Amino acid sequence: MHEFVLFYSPGACSLAVHAALEHAGAAYEAVNVDLRQKLQLAPEYLRLNPQGRVPTLVVEGRPITEAVAIADFLDRRFPEAGLLPHGDLDRALAMAAIQRLSSDIHPIYRALWIPGWFSDDPAAHDALKATATRRLLEFYAELDRRLGEGSWGPGEPTGFLAFYTAVFLRWSAAVAPQGLGPHCEALRLHLSQHPALAEVVAREGVRLDSLKRLTD
Repeated sequence: MHEFVLFYSPGACSLAVHAALEHAGAAYEAVNVDLRQKLQLAPEYLRLNPQGRVPTLVVEGRPITEAVAIADFLDRRFPEAGLLPHGDLDRALAMAAIQRLSSDIHPIYRALWIPGWFSDDPAAHDALKATATRRLLEFYAELDRRLGEGSWGPGEPTGFLAFYTAVFLRWSAAVAPQGLGPHCEALRLHLSQHPALAEVVAREGVRLDSLKRLTD
C-alpha cells in the first residue's frame, strides 16, 4: 500500500518532489501526467489540481499542490531525511531560495514558453520571450555568483533546495545551451551523481543537461 501518490510530468518542476520522495524512502506511487500530451487538463486531474499543473501529492485522499508546500510537508513527515535544514535560520534561508525559484523564476519560464498566458496579443509575444530570456540569464549569473560565495540558501544546496535547483539547471538549456558558469556546472555534475535524483531522472527518462527526453 502506497502512502503517497505523486502526479508528475517528466522533467517538470515535479522532478524535485519525485527526488524528495525517493530520498526520504517514502512508499509512493508515481503517476505520469504528461504536460506534452496535455494530460493535466483531463477532468479527473483537474478535480485534484484545478490549476492543471504538477506536482500534486495525494496524502490520505487529499491533494497537496505547490512545490513549496509539498517540501514543507515532506520535511515534517520525514525529518530524518534532511529535506530542509533543522535550524531556524538555515531553514528560513533554504525556504527563501526555494520560494525564489517558485514564485519568481518559474513564472519567467512560463513567459518564455507560453507567452500567451500573459498577453492575448501575438505581437507582444516576441518581446515577452526576449525579456524572459534576458532575466533568466541574469538569474543564472546571480546563481553562479551565489553558489561560489556560499549564499544560495544556507550554504551548499542540499535536500529539497538541491533537487529544486537541479530542475532549473536543467531548464537553463532553453536560454544557455552552451552551459552556465563554473559553479552552476559543478553543482549540476554533483547533483547528477546524487543517488535519489539520478534514480528519478532515469525513471522519468530525462537528463539534467538537456531539455530533451531520452525518448525524443
